[in-house]
Amino acid sequence: MSNTEIAGWLFLSESPVKTHVGRILFKLELRDRVQAVIVAHREGLVCAVFSKS
Repeated sequence: MSNTEIAGWLFLSESPVKTHVGRILFKLELRDRVQAVIVAHREGLVCAVFSKS
């Protein structure tokens, strides 16, 4: 999800979302959201869902 989409879901502006995402990545020592998704999947926090378009 983009920062804008997350902000919409949480009824926040985009700025605090950017801050929180950045802090989460920093604390987990991750470079980007792709790494975060890989770690979350590996740890069983999310599962892959494939849809046929």
